[in-house]
Amino acid sequence: MGSGKVLGVMIGLCVGLLIGSPWAIVLLGAVGGFVGHRFDEMNALPAESPDALADFPPLSPSAFVARGGPRDAASVQEEADAHLTRSLCALFVEVARADGEVRREEVREIRRYFEEVLKYGPDSLEFVRGRLKDFIAVPPNLDDAVAACQEAMPSSERRRLLDALFELSLVDGSLQRSEREILSRVGDGLELSPEEQHTIATLHLGDSSSHYEALGLTPDATNSEVKSAFRRLAAELHPDKHAHLKGEDADEVARHFQDVRDAYEEIRRLRGM
Repeated sequence: MGSGKVLGVMIGLCVGLLIGSPWAIVLLGAVGGFVGHRFDEMNALPAESPDALADFPPLSPSAFVARGGPRDAASVQEEADAHLTRSLCALFVEVARADGEVRREEVREIRRYFEEVLKYGPDSLEFVRGRLKDFIAVPPNLDDAVAACQEAMPSSERRRLLDALFELSLVDGSLQRSEREILSRVGDGLELSPEEQHTIATLHLGDSSSHYEALGLTPDATNSEVKSAFRRLAAELHPDKHAHLKGEDADEVARHFQDVRDAYEEIRRLRGM
């Protein structure tokens, strides 16, 4: 019985007693109860809609225990670390995939980074293995992964990451154009300056600017431009065209021709042409 109904009955009985008639007591008690009941109905809370909280079900005690109660700082940090690890795995897989399929030696190089550079233990390495498997099966979003690494890592770690990605790209001994493009994209996304990216590339590839200068080109020349420049210079400097030269002049042309050939071969090696 609602509080309004109880109060209504009591008021009705009191009024009936004042009148002194038994019928007045019964009648006014009934009327008071009815009025109080209507008051309870008008002011009652609405019944809970089963759909309103469908996406916000209450936690059972067992579920709360399973989740460990409220999240503390350590659990939040663990989640952040896992997100960064997933992003790193995505970067490594996409760089490894840039020249075709992901190969076993590339996976070994990826493992080395996590094990030796980041000092991951067995459990963490197992997590890495699972993420690599996922991303090899379904390509990740490279831009999202780069953005996550840029946000979570200090500049020194981002430089070391790009360095590791260069090492991965050169596992097979050459750097394909597709690999150069994705490394440049990653370097830009990590917000490393052109000078920082050039320094890292030079550590792995050497300073190739002199090779391009020998062909009259700059490092941003396309493969087609490199080939065309080499053919043109090789035709101009070929010994058969200068058979009439003698002594130092002949030696100078021969050295120039050899420099052009050496430069072209080195660029081919670096680009995987």
